Amino acid sequence: MLTIVRCLYRTGGAEDRLPIRDVHIEYMMANRRWLEQGGALMSADGATVEGMFLVLRHESSEQVEAFLAGEPYTQAGLFKTVTIELFDRFVPHADPDFLEQLLIAAREWIARSLRHRESGV
Repeated sequence: MLTIVRCLYRTGGAEDRLPIRDVHIEYMMANRRWLEQGGALMSADGATVEGMFLVLRHESSEQVEAFLAGEPYTQAGLFKTVTIELFDRFVPHADPDFLEQLLIAAREWIARSLRHRESGV
């Protein structure tokens, strides 16, 4: 299972992270088996770090909660908001034909819906 974790810094949080950034990076390195993707969330002009974005690979929501509970920025109280959402990844996909199959299924559904609508049922 994949989960998106989006963390936005509280006021001053981006600056307050700098003295413990090495500990954060060590934590990420030690837990890279859970990390599918991650990085900084930036302002629209790309000049300011506003938060952290992660895609975590896990077996349960408890694993995600445990990962975040041990994460140094979380422990330091740097975030004003943290959102956690399950993610069903389509691209890239383990099956190289996934999008083609998805397109076929979508067109079949549309065709059935149109036939159903036209038959007045």
